[in-house]
Amino acid sequence: MAYQYHGHDWDVTGKEPGGSARILAAAIDLYGRHGFDHVTLKDIAAAAGVSPPLVIHHFGSSAGLRDACDRHVADSVNRTKKDSVRRGHLPTNLVLEMMRERRHLLLYVFRAFAAGGEATDHLFDQMVEDAMAYIAEAEELGLAHPSADPHRRTVILLAQSFGALLLHRQIKRHLGIDPVDGQPEDLAPYMSALMELYTQPLLNADVYANLVSMDAQPDQPDHDTHQHPDTRSEGPSS
Repeated sequence: MAYQYHGHDWDVTGKEPGGSARILAAAIDLYGRHGFDHVTLKDIAAAAGVSPPLVIHHFGSSAGLRDACDRHVADSVNRTKKDSVRRGHLPTNLVLEMMRERRHLLLYVFRAFAAGGEATDHLFDQMVEDAMAYIAEAEELGLAHPSADPHRRTVILLAQSFGALLLHRQIKRHLGIDPVDGQPEDLAPYMSALMELYTQPLLNADVYANLVSMDAQPDQPDHDTHQHPDTRSEGPSS
């Protein structure tokens, strides 16, 4: 039967997973619940039921383990989204989908974005690359509209989805629900507002067209600021 760890199943059947898989899942779970600065390799080894030297054997160092966690989380998110697109619909929201099926991954991403740093940059870059691929597939299936700038749109979509996690306490104060600590079935007010933003225009169509037009205009050089100091006018001569 599947091996249980803090409420989620290992992705194996018939037997317990190998040591590297146990270490990886234990690390994702502990990092998500306690943060990166408060979890040691010894803690992870104990939770995985292995010796600390085995963690080093498989991953080399804490940085190597963090990199493996990032790649596993990004791959899991990508699979979730691709599966949803190929079922013929997009998830209402990436965060909600993860809360329903892979809460431990959501908490890990929350900790990663809160911590920041180069490792988080790589994680976000991978998620952007993956998202552009599955959104393009969704466009081909008629599930999403094309974008004039797919990369820019994808970055903003991910920033908005995961940025809400960093303000989860403020969402709870105003809406009474928490996208990090709350239950998925309680998120109706959050999802209703989100879907309105995604499916209904916020701005007057004419105003929006003007904004797009302004955005498309190339920057006009400021000749005054680019003049050499010796050639600038010093004002009228006396």
